[in-house]
Amino acid sequence: MTNVARILNCNIFFNFNYFYMIQFIKDSVRELKHVVWPTRQETTKYFIIVITVLVIFGIYLFLASTLFSE
Repeated sequence: MTNVARILNCNIFFNFNYFYMIQFIKDSVRELKHVVWPTRQETTKYFIIVITVLVIFGIYLFLASTLFSE
């Protein structure tokens, strides 16, 4: 394969990747428009639930670690 053929082959390969990358971004944006985003109240509610579960689980791990370490 000559140098010119290699250069042309690489450019064709790069252009196909570029096309697919642009198409992927367009498809992703289109899909994100279909997402039903949670409201501010729902987000706050879920945030409080997650923090509460994390605190409870942290207390449980602390108590179990303290109990079994002695």
